[in-house]
Amino acid sequence: MAQTATTPHLTGLPVEILLDIHQHLDLDSVFSFVASHRAFYNLFRERKATILLPILAREFSPFDELLQVYTASAEDLDATGGQYTPRRVIFKRFFADSGTVLAPQHGGFHSARVNASADSIDAITAQKSSMHPITVSKTVILTEDDLGPLLKCCRIVRRWEERLPQMRWFYEPENCRLLRAHEARRFRGAFYRWWLYGFYFHGDLPRPRVGLPEPFVDDVRISQMRRHSTTELVELMDLVETMKDVVLHYLCPRLDPSQSSDTFDSPLIDTVDRPQSLLSGWADQSRWGRIVKTYAKLGPKELMHLFDNIYSYPRNRLIVEARLHQPNLTLDQESIQVSIRCALDERGWMEKMPSLPEDSAGGIIDFDDERDEERLAFSEDGSPDGSLPLGAKFVRSFSHYSPRGDDGSFLEDLHRQSWTGGRVIVPSVHG
Repeated sequence: MAQTATTPHLTGLPVEILLDIHQHLDLDSVFSFVASHRAFYNLFRERKATILLPILAREFSPFDELLQVYTASAEDLDATGGQYTPRRVIFKRFFADSGTVLAPQHGGFHSARVNASADSIDAITAQKSSMHPITVSKTVILTEDDLGPLLKCCRIVRRWEERLPQMRWFYEPENCRLLRAHEARRFRGAFYRWWLYGFYFHGDLPRPRVGLPEPFVDDVRISQMRRHSTTELVELMDLVETMKDVVLHYLCPRLDPSQSSDTFDSPLIDTVDRPQSLLSGWADQSRWGRIVKTYAKLGPKELMHLFDNIYSYPRNRLIVEARLHQPNLTLDQESIQVSIRCALDERGWMEKMPSLPEDSAGGIIDFDDERDEERLAFSEDGSPDGSLPLGAKFVRSFSHYSPRGDDGSFLEDLHRQSWTGGRVIVPSVHG
């Protein structure tokens, strides 16, 4: 009797091989793969954390900083005084599991491997620096129940990563291109820091001080910035400037009552080049400058929601939506620019200033010339514990200066006033 030839199937492969296949796929491909056969779906349900954690660590690096955003809570700042300390994040598969430390990690995530035969998550190995020990405040335990909400955070990051080129090269669309792999990592790092700062100091939580941050003052907002190197802070400045561009060029025209009238065809706002805006925009208190700095307090999820509905919402609906997302929207303005500037001033950065981002390049984006070598030179001056530079001392401040926010709700009243002298265009920030 002749033997019937059998066709090999992926479903017949050992579990170890199938798990290794998953680690060669990106996140979207993993979900497509597990949807192709019930056997793959069942394996995914049983080993979800083993499959997903290494992929998330690879595609959303620096993943430990994203975990700081995901686990952030109102209690983080209660006992830290003026010093910011990150959380220790541990993942446990079951109650008695000793757990895998996911954050904080100094030096980032490296190669991932899966030990499927032991049925354990040996997925993430990280290199830690013995020279700079990291102080942590609290320990947070994550389980498989957190993977769903964490994936939602990752989707937000991915959407902004895809939109960034359009927004970053707004003034020079001819240079627009996809981000290179290392540029995408720079973006994600800056994005996580902006997101975390906004959760603590731009939302509904009490402000650590009434006034704006000031150099050499014991302020947890500046402490969070001191932990990052000058190179990272310049990248963060570039991202904040881009987010302000989003507000300026997409939200502000919808807030301006004159844009619906044919009477006034003047431009909405004067612009300056990016380096000048980075140096002086933090102090801008012009009318449109106040509005931009107010809406820049919104988080990535809220800004993306408004961005997606920008042509669907009339002016009043846009203002109402922003207030619903953040009831204290007009309490103050964004302070992250001031905090970055304070941390840089404490280092005396004006004496040997790094090359600032331009409209076409720099910051998150490569310069593609000798200026890229500066990144390494300014990459080691961050404070591991968020303290002042060596030899500096804290000063006491009694300032309560913190300008109020402006959501643009009174622009319609101004528009009804007499404009016999013509519309005044005020110099303001570039983004």
